[in-house]
Amino acid sequence: MDINRRTLLASGTTLAGLSVLSGGTTAHGEGKAEVPKGAVILTAMVNAKRGQEVAVKEALLSLVEPTRKETGCLCYNLHQSKADPTQFMFYEQWASMDDLAPHGKTPHMKALGGKLKERTDNGGGAVLYELL
Repeated sequence: MDINRRTLLASGTTLAGLSVLSGGTTAHGEGKAEVPKGAVILTAMVNAKRGQEVAVKEALLSLVEPTRKETGCLCYNLHQSKADPTQFMFYEQWASMDDLAPHGKTPHMKALGGKLKERTDNGGGAVLYELL
């Protein structure tokens, strides 16, 4: 059987589409399909200064792995804007406010300030959501 690149890409796209349609995928496999009652969702924005995007991205990525291991962390994904590479956004799901509360006191979060010093602009911020 002769498989070329186009056939391989078409097959992969079809399989990916089927898994999305069946609800079988989550962002990087890190989310969970069922969110418990009382869960909270948080979006946090970080704006890098022009020319500091790579350093800010590395600093923010250093949070992902240890945060995903925290108690009550259901989903912790970092995103970078396609339109403006200086804009980053965390999308987080936590089982409860009690699980989210200690997150800011973890060693990896405490270390973040030093990594971002002089590299970010004000204007970021966080918004807490309730799952309806």
